[in-house]
Amino acid sequence: MENGTSIVKKTPAYKKIFKFFLWACISFLLLIIAGISLVFIYEDEVKGVIIKELNKHLATEVRIDPKNIDLTFISSFPKCAIEFKNLLAMETSKIKDKDTLIFAESLSLEFSLKDIFNKKYDIKQVKLVNAKCFPEISKSGVANYEVWKTKGVSSDKASDSLSFKLEDISLKNVSVNFKNRKEKIKAEFAISDLTFKGDFSEMNYAMKAEGKINIHAVTSGKTSFFKSKKLNLDVELDVAGDRYTLKKTDISLNEMVFGLTGTFFYKDSLENLHLDYKAKNLDIEAVLSLLPETYKSRIGDYKSSGEFFVNGNCSYNAGKALALKTNFGVKKATIEYTPKNTKLTNVIIGGELLINESRSFIRLDDFTATLNNDKISGKFYLENFKEPFVEVTAGGAFDLQNLNSFWPVDTLEKLEGNLKFEGSVKGLLKDMKENAFSEKMTLDIILEVQKLKARFKGDEHDVGVESCKITAHQRDIRVNDFKLIKGSSEINLEGEIPGMFNYLLDNKAPLVIKGVLESKNLKMEDFIFKGGNSAGENSEFNIPANVNLLLDASIAHFSFGKFEASNIKGNFELKKQKAMVSDMKLETMEGEAVINAYADASGKELEVTMEAGLTKMNVKKMFIQLNNFGQTTLLDKNINGLITAAIDFSGNWDKKLQPVLNSIEATADFTIERGELIDFKPLESLARFVELQELKRIKFSTLSSNIEIKKSIIYIPQTTIKNSVLNLDFNGTHSFNNDVDYHIRLLISELLSKKRKADNEFGPVENDPDNRRSAFILMTGNIDNPVIKYDRKGLKQKVKEDLKQEKQNLKKLLKEEFGAFKKDTLTQKPGNKADQKFELEKQNNNSTKKALELKKKKDDDDDF
Repeated sequence: MENGTSIVKKTPAYKKIFKFFLWACISFLLLIIAGISLVFIYEDEVKGVIIKELNKHLATEVRIDPKNIDLTFISSFPKCAIEFKNLLAMETSKIKDKDTLIFAESLSLEFSLKDIFNKKYDIKQVKLVNAKCFPEISKSGVANYEVWKTKGVSSDKASDSLSFKLEDISLKNVSVNFKNRKEKIKAEFAISDLTFKGDFSEMNYAMKAEGKINIHAVTSGKTSFFKSKKLNLDVELDVAGDRYTLKKTDISLNEMVFGLTGTFFYKDSLENLHLDYKAKNLDIEAVLSLLPETYKSRIGDYKSSGEFFVNGNCSYNAGKALALKTNFGVKKATIEYTPKNTKLTNVIIGGELLINESRSFIRLDDFTATLNNDKISGKFYLENFKEPFVEVTAGGAFDLQNLNSFWPVDTLEKLEGNLKFEGSVKGLLKDMKENAFSEKMTLDIILEVQKLKARFKGDEHDVGVESCKITAHQRDIRVNDFKLIKGSSEINLEGEIPGMFNYLLDNKAPLVIKGVLESKNLKMEDFIFKGGNSAGENSEFNIPANVNLLLDASIAHFSFGKFEASNIKGNFELKKQKAMVSDMKLETMEGEAVINAYADASGKELEVTMEAGLTKMNVKKMFIQLNNFGQTTLLDKNINGLITAAIDFSGNWDKKLQPVLNSIEATADFTIERGELIDFKPLESLARFVELQELKRIKFSTLSSNIEIKKSIIYIPQTTIKNSVLNLDFNGTHSFNNDVDYHIRLLISELLSKKRKADNEFGPVENDPDNRRSAFILMTGNIDNPVIKYDRKGLKQKVKEDLKQEKQNLKKLLKEEFGAFKKDTLTQKPGNKADQKFELEKQNNNSTKKALELKKKKDDDDDF
């Protein structure tokens, strides 16, 4: 059965959705079209109002092409924005040639689309993209980035049409190069993304800041911090007028998270602050990565692990100093020296830092660590940062080889042995720097060393300490049982040695030794540091400037080069590269000596002054051990005998121990007993008078003289040699380059009988008071090829002296016989007269009177 009722079909759901979506798209499109139309219609008006208002508030020059100013809607949808492209803002300094402050590819000021209808533009958001900023503070403290005028801006109708009610500030890809020339601080960083959100126009608002910053470097003076670090910010801040409350502050620096909470008041400047801070997820390696580059380079070979904690609080009130209290420490830490895989394990440190208006200190409690089963513990306390007072307590035992493998000393090739120590040090830090052992320091230290061996780089020998105990109490530092072995030398010392272990670890550290020194064998070369890398001709002599000695010495055997001595007793002092020996008695060269000497090695040359008394020393050994005194004329192979002498000497040597000949000055009163001249070349020139074979070995019982050395010349006074071969008197000079000027008087009476030579073969001759005939010879030139002449001047001088003597003899005779010349004072004692036969001096039968005349014209010497 049918009726007239019709069935209504339902519209499918998808069609409703489609219609809604279609109407939404149409509405959105119409909105965009309307927005674009409004922007197009009002673009010039909007740009004119905003730019005019900005120019009124800007305190600096801004350069931009008008074509690069756009009013946009699509890129800033759903808001409108005025965008400035390729904007250049100059700094606000007063100089004529101003530099760039900001260059930005894009700066956008965003506002609502409805503001175009209202003709009142409220800037809600600022975006800065792809910019470079160069803020700077001059040496006088003037900033170049104060670009916005806050005073002196007139208010008119246009001013009411533009306002800043910021809710969002966004920075993307912004690099900042900040310089504070007054404080000498630089900071370079790049902002990847940084946003600040909040109702900044209100008195009370909540602000949130998030961002990522890449820190290139922060530099203070010449020290760099935070190089190549990543900084992440997540901050929530409540602002109530001038009060700022940190609700949440997480600052992540290279995966280290620091949390801050607290409040501060800021009105024109910081008035009050109180913050609590705590570090999370810290490890030692991450903390060490924050050190300046200069310090990081020193620990570049070290790797560390372990827990590091920091927490504390800081507070500040205007007009008062910042107050800071921090607790920190290390737990379960390990520090490894990677080149040798040496580990310092179980490192535990707890500490506290306090800084306030009345007090400041840092304290380390219960420091402990283990190095290959060697344990160390200690405490550290430093108070008053303005004038630091330090107290250190420590104790432990070390195998020095383990210590050197963990913390190598650059100047050492080798370090072995055992060190045990305990003690404490108290005093002002400035006093420690000036002198760790001054009267202002309090010391209580016990050090024990066993079987120590160390070798400095460039040195040939080990420094060995068999045993040593050092005690320090109230500045009284004593060394007991100190036995040092280096090379073939062995030293036992009882006394005071401040800074000994500093010197063993660093040969530039000061070494002071006062005490009693005993040695079975002391070889000076073992303690002379050679300037070159190896011994040899290029090695230089050097007395370390940092070694000071004051010793009462007793040495059984001593050697330096070829010199050797035994049973040495005396006082020795060394200070500032100057050495002094006082009343030094020793046995050497088969004789005895008493020496006072002074040597100064502080300059470019080694300056030596010496007074010495020698008793019956073997002359041959003296020449051998003293390197023939630096000359080649008379060598150790040419002389024998026993010498007794009093010597005053001064001279210089260069750093290679080569004598500076022209500087040598000396006087010597000496006597040689049982002497011999063997193959002495200068005597061979007398072979005309004596058989050469007889001159090869001349013996004499006694030779006494006084010689002087000055300006490379040896001055020899009248000296007599008497023996069975020949008797002669001689004087003259002998230079260091072997140029001679000898005046020789040769007694020829015996020679005439031995060789039966005629008088004229000897040239001019003369009789002495004992009626013996003499020949006068002049030897000049170089000793290798001397020129021999008759010495007429020497002859005339001798005749003059004989006439004077005869005059005195005649006066004496007349006085005795006839009483004449009573008023004349005679100094000569009575003696035998000698016949003077001046006829031997005559040539061509000249009279005696004529022969004795002293002519003033130049004599013609005849060569042999």
